[in-house]
Amino acid sequence: MTVHIRTAQVLVVRIPLRISIEHAAAARRANTTVFILLESAEGTLGIGEALAREYVTGESPQGCARLLAAAAQGIVGRTIDDPRVFLTDLEAVMPLPPAAACALELAVLDLWSRSTGATIEMALGYSDTTEAGHSLTFSAVYPLASGPKLTALHVFYRTLLRMTDLKVKGTGNASTDLAYLTRIRRAYPYPVSVRVDLNGALDDDEAAGYVGTLLRAGVSWFEQPFPKDDWESHRRLQREFGSDITLCGDESLCTVDDVRRAAREGAFRAVNIRVAKHGGIRCSLDVYRAAVEGGLDAQLGALVGETSVLAYAGLHFAALTGPLAHHEGCFGKFVIKHDIVRPSLTFTRGGRVSLAARPQAGLVPAIDLRALRTGTLTVNRFAAA
Repeated sequence: MTVHIRTAQVLVVRIPLRISIEHAAAARRANTTVFILLESAEGTLGIGEALAREYVTGESPQGCARLLAAAAQGIVGRTIDDPRVFLTDLEAVMPLPPAAACALELAVLDLWSRSTGATIEMALGYSDTTEAGHSLTFSAVYPLASGPKLTALHVFYRTLLRMTDLKVKGTGNASTDLAYLTRIRRAYPYPVSVRVDLNGALDDDEAAGYVGTLLRAGVSWFEQPFPKDDWESHRRLQREFGSDITLCGDESLCTVDDVRRAAREGAFRAVNIRVAKHGGIRCSLDVYRAAVEGGLDAQLGALVGETSVLAYAGLHFAALTGPLAHHEGCFGKFVIKHDIVRPSLTFTRGGRVSLAARPQAGLVPAIDLRALRTGTLTVNRFAAA
């Protein structure tokens, strides 16, 4: 079926968070998120989300909005016969950086899938996927917190949801982080798995002592210990501790070439795959395959404050892979004050999310246009002549 793109809108939207989220690289109370809406001749809408992080891919919301506006002008009036061919041809003449590319890809896939009644997996060229009834276990994430905020997180994750897989943000200071981990573990009356995300905060001179201290405390998974470009420190630390620890690359591993380099040089043993960071579902699957070929583990990651557009994209991605080491995301309205998808994709007790939550057609079940416009800062609209 041919789908004609009649109009396109690029919206810059403020998405407020329910709590302040702090880690070693940033602190935020809201996101400035860019969305692209594509409308078919029949009035069907497709949506994509660009959540830019300058310290990850070098993109800003304003830059994403400008690039997506240029892309929108270039595609209104065009038709989509095969979304993969359409996107490949577009990338050849109008390459976009990852966050912007992700938004455009998701909008094209969503529009075509919703218009044709085909699944997103079929739009990507797949037929058989993981059983629809299969469930995934998502992680609780502890930002840097203390006092009433930490107590509230314990009540939420432990008492209400009984989470068992925890990711804790670290500062890079061994005594500070050990004390924080100890407080968190003591709050749980049952066993939990804990890994630490350092967001590049670890000092090379203190690295061995830091890892040794936390390793003795039962932590063996360390995400992005050093800054993005410090490959030598990652290599040295991973080799020093060998298979006793797993260094998981996040900001350092954005492309297939990065993952292949990590496998070749022994700098990391895992990659954090985030759909927005890699430029969409297709590139995320390429990164996943490169990780498997290189003997690296992979986990599904998420960006703080992403809406259910990206969360559903992550779920579609997870349905097309083998087992992943961890799953992050699907926080929905637990973290953001208003989601622009109905229903909001939110994990349940134990961090469970069923793959059956994926819609039969479309990336997301439904777009909440009223919620989308609630925080809209700017809109650019383009229509076919």
